[in-house]
Amino acid sequence: MRLLTLLAPLSLLAATLPAAQPAAKADAPKAQKLVQVSTLNTIEANREFQANVQLLQAQRQAAVELNTAIEREKDSAKQKELKGRLEALMAKLNENNALMRKTYGFSLDRNYSVVIEKAHVYMFVTEEEAAQLEQAAAKKK
Repeated sequence: MRLLTLLAPLSLLAATLPAAQPAAKADAPKAQKLVQVSTLNTIEANREFQANVQLLQAQRQAAVELNTAIEREKDSAKQKELKGRLEALMAKLNENNALMRKTYGFSLDRNYSVVIEKAHVYMFVTEEEAAQLEQAAAKKK
């Protein structure tokens, strides 16, 4: 079993999405502190979390690319079609981001550090080696 803890700095970062608001200018950098926002207790939970993060990142990248395509497009009909696709994508991205916030305390608006609290290391061995290792482990107990 592997335990992963997500840690997030307290300061909010400006997002690169079209609907994002510009970050307020601060006179001096504020001190940051890491706080625990979630713990993933199983390998399956970690895999699911990583898949969900990758989905959000892919949706965000697609939104950035659509926004760039809209800016470059000269044909107003195609621009309108691209804007419709971007609005639908942003709605889904915001919905998924809200679900991630509710489920894991995770949001695309923040930076995170993942800390592995416990990990198991495995290696391939022969049956004889496995028996020797098991005996050695039993003696330690």
